[in-house]
Amino acid sequence: MLDTSLGTGPQALEGSNTNSASVGAYPLEPFQTPLLDLTKTYSNIEIIPARPGYFPVILSGFFPEWVIESVVGTQTSPPTVQAGNNAAHNNSIPTTATTPTNALVNTAVPPTTVTGPGNPAVTLKQFPNTPVFMDITVAAQGTGGYSCLARLSFIVHWIAVSQ
Repeated sequence: MLDTSLGTGPQALEGSNTNSASVGAYPLEPFQTPLLDLTKTYSNIEIIPARPGYFPVILSGFFPEWVIESVVGTQTSPPTVQAGNNAAHNNSIPTTATTPTNALVNTAVPPTTVTGPGNPAVTLKQFPNTPVFMDITVAAQGTGGYSCLARLSFIVHWIAVSQ
């Protein structure tokens, strides 16, 4: 029986009386934005839907990644991107995320993937049952008729919370 076997997972402190490392119906889940022109600003792009009883965490490390589909010219200043389900839209991707970088865009051979934004400070409040919205607050700039079309691709881990 799981309840009496050591090393089978964390002790159940609430819910059913079994040890378990799995907490819910939503495992890791991939998401991707629509194709975006990074030379334009955007507000309130819904990138992750609400899930009752959960809040999302965008995994960093191997994701998120930009999927660059087209580049013309040379990028001289990257866009500033942020995302979140709080009022400031910054608790999933920080407001300081200037990505994709000039070096990555200017050496990209589309279609290709390049490193995306990192995660914000872990002390920011998370809101269950609320969608995540992304903003591009500062558009990318460049020379030579610069344009860049890309999608942000990422993996979400759902965290269950009490209702």
